[in-house]
Amino acid sequence: MPTEHQSEIDDLRIRLARLEAAASRPRGHTNLPGAARYLGISEETLRRKHLRGEGPPRTKLGSRNWSYSYDEIDNWLTAQVEGEAKLPRPPPP
Repeated sequence: MPTEHQSEIDDLRIRLARLEAAASRPRGHTNLPGAARYLGISEETLRRKHLRGEGPPRTKLGSRNWSYSYDEIDNWLTAQVEGEAKLPRPPPP
């Protein structure tokens, strides 16, 4: 194998190892505006979801603030998608 291709393969292996290491680390937490942005919904929609008991898990910080774990948001999203997949679909018109 030419040396040129081998060095490209080695570079790709290094990049892949970095990406895999980053994916295995916890990503931390965010606040309500950050969680809403991450979910692609408005802050008000996220607040309403919590009032109905439908939002992702959160932790109270102080008297007025909430913290959301990115991992818990991802788990909640996965559960929402799996739940929708289990719902019966209406027949086509």
